[in-house]
Amino acid sequence: MAPFIIFALPRSRTAWLSRLLSYGDWFCGHDELRHCRSLEDVKAWLSQPLTGTVETAAAPFWRLARKYSPEARALVVRRPVAEVVDSLKRVGFTDRAALAAAMSRLDRKLDQIAARWPGATEVSFAELGTEDGCRRVFEYCLGISFDAGWWSAWAPVNIQINMPALVRYVAAYAPALEKLRGQAGVAMRADLVRRPVREPEGVTIQQEDFDTFYRDSTRLFEQHMVATGQGVEDYRHKNLDMLRALDRLGALTVLTARCNGRMAGYLMAVQAPSLDSPDEVEAMQLPLFAD
Repeated sequence: MAPFIIFALPRSRTAWLSRLLSYGDWFCGHDELRHCRSLEDVKAWLSQPLTGTVETAAAPFWRLARKYSPEARALVVRRPVAEVVDSLKRVGFTDRAALAAAMSRLDRKLDQIAARWPGATEVSFAELGTEDGCRRVFEYCLGISFDAGWWSAWAPVNIQINMPALVRYVAAYAPALEKLRGQAGVAMRADLVRRPVREPEGVTIQQEDFDTFYRDSTRLFEQHMVATGQGVEDYRHKNLDMLRALDRLGALTVLTARCNGRMAGYLMAVQAPSLDSPDEVEAMQLPLFAD
């Protein structure tokens, strides 16, 4: 069966819910996003049958989850933001204003999921403390009849994650997680502005100097970095001084494709005398990318 994804704010019985829904052949993960290092990892996780996950940080990226697994069922767990903030403070977080702002932003993403994910359903934090509420979640996510005995065994169990360990993990892997966040943001923005493909009337292909090309290509550079598994802003750390020097010497060719002035693709190449013949010039192709 297709996977399911449960989106929630932290401190909403999410760890407990992952145990309840790991039933029979089903496995339900908890905050699996923190283990992903690329968008391919996300796709791979969502490709598994009989698999679900409860996520407390994935709501901002719900569009990608929907794209990669259009058949997945989505459930939204709702808990008042003020209760979530109070619970986070009890486990060691101190900046109430920052917590409230962050949780409010996440909560608005939960609103989007509930409204825009086809077939999505909601359950309240309070309902997870009842048999009827858990029955509804169990049957919706797993697609099988509710096992009251299984629920009775888990109902009195208090499951808490090791919050200090989680904080240490996120801090240790912050660069990788930030890279993935940037890749996800670029991928989502690209999908939001995508239009049906039309015949490329008005597209021009021309040679440009490096500085003009670099000035107008930020959007494409970001997409290129994501497509090749690099950090979104890694293009800023290339050897720009050398590229400009090659351009001044006439040894760099930059070809661009534009439509109404907007860049849609580029090809770069470096030219130099051939090592095989003094009468020939050879070119080495560098980055090639097209939106």
